[in-house]
Amino acid sequence: MNIHCAWCERDIHDKAHAPYCSARCEKKASKALAAINAPQTALQRETRIIRSTLVSLVAFITLTLSLRILAGSPPPPETPDLPQLTASPTADEGSAPYKAGQLARTQWNRWLSGQHAERRKGALYWLNAVAGQHAKQCDGTVEFALGCFDAHRHMSSIETQLAISPAFRAGWDNP
Repeated sequence: MNIHCAWCERDIHDKAHAPYCSARCEKKASKALAAINAPQTALQRETRIIRSTLVSLVAFITLTLSLRILAGSPPPPETPDLPQLTASPTADEGSAPYKAGQLARTQWNRWLSGQHAERRKGALYWLNAVAGQHAKQCDGTVEFALGCFDAHRHMSSIETQLAISPAFRAGWDNP
């Protein structure tokens, strides 16, 4: 036969422990009621206010950081703005570096047209980083970072040529 404790709402299987359980639960309940009904001191109120404020602040900071992490890197503009160099008199349109720059830009545009969604945004982000518009970092979503790293791999030889050869740069700017 099972006996039910009214205080803790448990079934007691042994009749010998029934009075003990009821007395113990009744004592706990009276302590809890006394703690709730006792007036709070000023220190307890201040502690409770400070604690709730800190919890709210930590929750707000956590939410803000998690949203920033989920958002990834800021999207680059759809059309990259590469700074144009003024055409130098030595940058002959028939020169080999000029034609190499045009060919490199054509190959880049062909490769870029095969990239979609976040990978394309990552590739354009890297292209803008090469142009000096922001830091060269590939932080963001997985697809964004993969596009950024692929663009870095494709642009590694082009970056050095853009930096050292004005004729190559002029060909790159005029595909």
